[in-house]
Amino acid sequence: MSNFKHSLFRTLLYAQLFAGFSGAVAASQMDLSSASSPEVNQQGDKIITGKITDAKGEPIIGANVLVKGSTTGTITDIDGNFSLNVPANAILQVSYIGYVTQEVPVGNKDKFVIAIHEDTQNLDEVVVVGYGSQKKVNLTGAVEQVTSDVFDGRPTANATQMLEGVVPNLNISLSDGKPGRTADFNVRGTGSINGGSALVLIDGVEGDPSMLNPNDIESVSVLKDAAASAIYGARAPFGVVLITTKNATEGKPKVTWSSSYSLQTPQNVPDVVSDGYIWAQHFYDAYYNYNHSNPSGINKTQQFSVAWLEEYKRRHETGDFGTVISDGSIGTKGRYVYYPEGTDYYDIMYKNNVFAQNQNLSISGSDDKFDYYLSGRFYSYDGLFDSDEQTDKFKTYNMRFKSGYKLTPWLKISNNFEFSHNKYYNPITYSEGSGVIWRNIADEGHPSSPMFNPDGSLT
Repeated sequence: MSNFKHSLFRTLLYAQLFAGFSGAVAASQMDLSSASSPEVNQQGDKIITGKITDAKGEPIIGANVLVKGSTTGTITDIDGNFSLNVPANAILQVSYIGYVTQEVPVGNKDKFVIAIHEDTQNLDEVVVVGYGSQKKVNLTGAVEQVTSDVFDGRPTANATQMLEGVVPNLNISLSDGKPGRTADFNVRGTGSINGGSALVLIDGVEGDPSMLNPNDIESVSVLKDAAASAIYGARAPFGVVLITTKNATEGKPKVTWSSSYSLQTPQNVPDVVSDGYIWAQHFYDAYYNYNHSNPSGINKTQQFSVAWLEEYKRRHETGDFGTVISDGSIGTKGRYVYYPEGTDYYDIMYKNNVFAQNQNLSISGSDDKFDYYLSGRFYSYDGLFDSDEQTDKFKTYNMRFKSGYKLTPWLKISNNFEFSHNKYYNPITYSEGSGVIWRNIADEGHPSSPMFNPDGSLT
């Protein structure tokens, strides 16, 4: 039995050393003292011994005992005992997973019996699951939950973008950065060769979280394992995301207003070649090496010839840039021929900063029979493209009204009304009659062509 206890203790000790101590104190930094090391390392230090127990007096194996403000500490053995070399004025920090961290001053004492208590606040937290709600301590399935703290005060267009990187194993895929973009939710990786997205329920009804006011969200629960399929069947093979909105507060009417303003800056702007001649020379080399012939044009509007490239080289060396009208020797007679120094279309078309604002107002209250919650939101995004007419402006309006009336002690009538309106200008016709702007930049926005002709028309 003695060998078994020592073997178990060694296993727990190794596990603690590899896992690290609570409070982000690495085991490699600890002075792992033991009862068999009574030496005094510094003047005024002393050896203390003690025992760590739970509220019932049962010993806790592997509890962390740390001298506050230092890297000196140890862990308890299989009987909950510890021994540590500490300064006379030290304060002990005792911690263990699932228990409240406790601080104990050493003072003149040499022996300690310290009882730590369970973190009941964390264990009593209510988690929304398929058939209702449970306390965390009673959960058996793989469920992760975040509360409204994740969404408060963040200057983001919709709730979907706010959930990115918040819930473990919840992968959110956005096809682009548009402010009102709907996302695909994926739990624990792809479960089918055809892909698939998690089932998203808002107050029990399937919905789009990108249309939801983030300030209305009380909690978000993610059901990750087969327990979700047991409740929702074939609708939930890729997991379930349960979004619960806020309810009325108790007592007198409560008015809450919040306002935020932000300047957003593009972070990943392509680093493109902006020198017109350098780009044109590389274009010719690539085209000729692949096709073994000379190109007749760079795009739909700009003609190409070896004579034009040679003239462009001469102008590039002398600095004689500009746009001329062809006399027929280079290009079609009467058409514009471009010799620009270079054009960076991304720099021209994108703003350096984008202004956005978010306004929220909510009113709620209740009495013995009637309760209500009313909220409204306005979000405005000025657009990333540097144009007064065709920038990607976005505005959204949200309103929610929840109320309930208790007719009898066992009967209550309630409603949950939501209104959402988005207005977004998608710049798909910036330079052509059809096609998205990104394709237009790739096909037409080359540095060998300026954006405007001398007469003000687009090239």
